[in-house]
Amino acid sequence: MELVEWQVKHLLHDYDLYLYGIDEMEKNRWRIETNNGVFLLEKTGEHPTQLYFVASWLHYLYTQGVKSVVPFCVTKYGEPYIATKYGMYTLQPWIDETEAIWHVPEWEAKVLNEVGRIHQVSIQAQVRWRGYAPVSLEQIRQRWKNSIAQITLIAEVAEQNHGAEVFEKMVKRSIEQVLHFAEYAVQELSEAAVRLEGRHLMRALCHGRIHRRNIIVGATGAFYITRFERANLDTPVRDLAIFFRRYAPRCEWSIRRGRKWLAAYEEENPLTEEERLLLSCYLLFPERLAHVARTYLNTAEGDREHNVQQWTQTWQKHLRLLSEMHQFALAIKQK
Repeated sequence: MELVEWQVKHLLHDYDLYLYGIDEMEKNRWRIETNNGVFLLEKTGEHPTQLYFVASWLHYLYTQGVKSVVPFCVTKYGEPYIATKYGMYTLQPWIDETEAIWHVPEWEAKVLNEVGRIHQVSIQAQVRWRGYAPVSLEQIRQRWKNSIAQITLIAEVAEQNHGAEVFEKMVKRSIEQVLHFAEYAVQELSEAAVRLEGRHLMRALCHGRIHRRNIIVGATGAFYITRFERANLDTPVRDLAIFFRRYAPRCEWSIRRGRKWLAAYEEENPLTEEERLLLSCYLLFPERLAHVARTYLNTAEGDREHNVQQWTQTWQKHLRLLSEMHQFALAIKQK
């Protein structure tokens, strides 16, 4: 800790700040008390170009009245980060969390309304700062095909191995059902790509990781969306798809609930017909099942037994919800 404290004192020198106290909140994230307030210091592995991109957007959004973002502090040399031999660091004002976001009634709709505002303001800016490139439909299609191959591989292993694990056997039993939905999604995405060819899709600042751990409820009840480090300019559908995949299963892919969430988003940024089509395609693919299969294959064989029960339960849950997910995705195209 003494080494960390010594490093932090030198980092804060570039901000003309003096260290009073330091607490490690989690790996590479510290709560810093200084002579001029409390801050969050974070070590990041992002490229300097990406950090400039994010810093520029956070500053722009904040000046446009979007107070749910927390801009990076700028050093006395005008830099939004500090580069040292130990890594890259950013500094932001510290936000005290007063309650967990999931305790707030209708928090999903409220968060999506704010996401819609961020998207709309960034679309209106018509600025093209350089950051990570948008994800193409071909990249998504290829990723889905790779996921299908991974799920198929697990089923084939179970076929050849009479002593297959419980999880492998479950994948084998459900492979036909899963592939039916997955291959249908690939087909729909391919057809959508043809329909959308040559059409201009608006680019918005997409966070890419909208979930509860990245949202803070402040002292006044205001929301703060944090951890924009991997944000990029992409179709706003990207953030919506990520959010729906994560939270719609918790309400059994309720179409009524989904439409309510989407309506809250569209109060700030109405979707075009093309964007609704794309969102529908994204939600057709059984992403949660693909994630479980990918995690299983990326885990060393000797470590798999510790997670088999969790994987099996997750697979069962999302397998049961495949039909509801499919209906939800098709219904989302309609106003």
